[in-house]
Amino acid sequence: MLSGTIIHGDSFLLMQDIPSESVDLILTDPPYAINYRSNRRTFRPQFDFLHNDSPGEWIETFARESYRILKPDSHLYCFTRHDVYIRFFTAFEGAGFKMKRTLVWVKNNHGSGDLKGDYAPRDEWIIFCSKGRRHLNGKRSDNTLFYNTVSSHQRRHPTEKPVDMLSFLISKSTQPGDLVIDPFAGALSTGVAAMDNNCSFLLLDLEQRYLSEGINDIISHPEVARYDIKAEINK
Repeated sequence: MLSGTIIHGDSFLLMQDIPSESVDLILTDPPYAINYRSNRRTFRPQFDFLHNDSPGEWIETFARESYRILKPDSHLYCFTRHDVYIRFFTAFEGAGFKMKRTLVWVKNNHGSGDLKGDYAPRDEWIIFCSKGRRHLNGKRSDNTLFYNTVSSHQRRHPTEKPVDMLSFLISKSTQPGDLVIDPFAGALSTGVAAMDNNCSFLLLDLEQRYLSEGINDIISHPEVARYDIKAEINK
């Protein structure tokens, strides 16, 4: 039986308990160290500031722990953006990863920002790197991904990513039964995408609110009967 584990807590502490070389894929969307809070009027209610979303040594710590827990010849995908890209890139490279490629997610709508003094952003970047060498599955894909964002009326987390895009990335870098971890799991979209690919998953996050809202997508997944689901979510 496949396993699915969801743990509410500090990801940096929880990652220390994960055995070395035990994870097949890391796919995550960490805070971007920009003190982000969505102010767009379409969000009801307005989202809170994200924990750990400020500059600090946690980026380097996260990179080192990620390298430690990944098995040899495995992949890591990390969402980021242009203004903090170099900080994450340098941290992963310093931890020992082979920096393979930057994937560019082109969205169906643009973000906010300086409405009159800047170009409207429609992209988000994904660092793709490896510990050792692993072949990608299927035919060769290019590094530009075209996926719609999650509708603001359906979004339960301020930076929620579309499940179909996460599922595609998992399909390229795993085999059925592999273990996928997301240390910044938010509304648990990575877990749903892992189930789409018959993979086990471990999801960690400090925000109880988002985990509680996302658990319904896990337990209602068509493949849930094949999983031993365990959730540790503190009230």
